[in-house]
Amino acid sequence: MLGIAARSGLHCSRSLVARHIMKPTVIQAAHMTGSSATHWKAERYVSVITAGAIAGAVVAPSLAVDHVLAVVLPLHTYWGMEQVFLDYIHVKALSLIVGWALKLLTAFSVVALLYFNQHDIGITQACKDVWNIKRDEQLD
Repeated sequence: MLGIAARSGLHCSRSLVARHIMKPTVIQAAHMTGSSATHWKAERYVSVITAGAIAGAVVAPSLAVDHVLAVVLPLHTYWGMEQVFLDYIHVKALSLIVGWALKLLTAFSVVALLYFNQHDIGITQACKDVWNIKRDEQLD
């Protein structure tokens, strides 16, 4: 890249390239303003809460941890899938339909998981049961 710039008569140093082109995401996020900065921070907070809730579910499972998981897992998934759809769906009408379908599916997931936690065994116990299916079959 520097060779092309030098041949074309543009003079740029390696430090200029390192400072402006190869910035890590964390440094770029520090310069964001407005709603994009707020959204970026919210995504990071939800990621940290998700990791903490998963660790909490392993160490000390409870209804409260299951309820936190019931909210943050669909939210985390929503933001990830939203980015995939924004990257790959470029037709405006289809983008709107898929966007609303994703919102409805996320809302349904939160409600269904909260119901599952309240009226059944909960997310943590369900994961433990699924994890132990193969071992239980081998014991029989």
